[in-house]
Amino acid sequence: MQSPIIPPAPYSSLRAGQRIDLAERIPLRGPLTIYVEPTNICNFKCVFCPESFANYKEAAGGHFQMSLDDFKTIAQQIKGLATVKTLNFYMMGEPFVNKRLPQFVSIAKKEAIAERVIVTSNGTLIKPNIYQDICDSGLDYLRISIYGSNEDSHRANTQSPFRLAQIKENILGLKQFRDKRGQPHPFIYIKMLESADARYNIQFKQLFSEAGDEVLLEPVMNWNDPEEGNLSGLAKDTLLNGRYFLAKKEVCPFPFYTSVIHSDLSVSVCCVDWNKQTVVGNLRRESLADIWKGEALRTFQLTHLQRKRQELNGCKHCTYLHTAPDNIDSLTDGVFLARDIATLGTF
Repeated sequence: MQSPIIPPAPYSSLRAGQRIDLAERIPLRGPLTIYVEPTNICNFKCVFCPESFANYKEAAGGHFQMSLDDFKTIAQQIKGLATVKTLNFYMMGEPFVNKRLPQFVSIAKKEAIAERVIVTSNGTLIKPNIYQDICDSGLDYLRISIYGSNEDSHRANTQSPFRLAQIKENILGLKQFRDKRGQPHPFIYIKMLESADARYNIQFKQLFSEAGDEVLLEPVMNWNDPEEGNLSGLAKDTLLNGRYFLAKKEVCPFPFYTSVIHSDLSVSVCCVDWNKQTVVGNLRRESLADIWKGEALRTFQLTHLQRKRQELNGCKHCTYLHTAPDNIDSLTDGVFLARDIATLGTF
């Protein structure tokens, strides 16, 4: 008898799931969340993204696409850590610009390097010719970011020639292809930043209601307050009073449980560090395990615990820490240093 198909949990429920008490458990043996950036090249130039900056390529150190061999090496190093719960194929860039992406996902799932694998995309390149590759890859969650509820706002925000109607057609086609095969994956989550005008929010939900398994609005956030300007488009006080920023913190939790592997194989600690100000290593010179246990990361973590993040270029003006679901403000640098990573760094 064939086993029943078990649908995945809604994407929105993942953040609300049970979490370890980070303040009691760090330092960890390895990261719980890893972001892998297939490429930092995007076919959008969104007005609220650093990709729109005239000097983006220069500030990011160049344009890159990760090779298949590089990802195979990365996958084995992540597997060796045996700690990762979530693997996100996203940082800067549009992931599907790298045509190897479905292979990356397949390798990640075959090697079981994370409990769940997520891709975040703008949907423009998810065409019928790769529907089967996406479904066969075993991808758990596909997140689609929408940047306007109608063609005019979409064009103005993305500064691209791609039509919103085509994106909807792409995603709806993938969902229909998946359903026809009787597969539960990938779960399709479609999101748009919440507009102050409720009419646009309603318009978005109506437009994409059939294309996604879950269609939701997300609160506005910001990058790490780049010197080029506040990309959120909101005054800082307004931003920090939003529902996504209610849990104010002194210490950023992200460097204690996340790693970001950029497409040039540099490794940083933050998924909004677009210009690589928080880099703590490079996989062309050292292993992921060595970076995680290394002096650069430990110094970075201690700087946060000592309430000195203003000394870190990538952190001094950042507001993103307030969006973290964890709070480790109760932890001191002395207690952190005294813990035995071999005995307490488990979960």
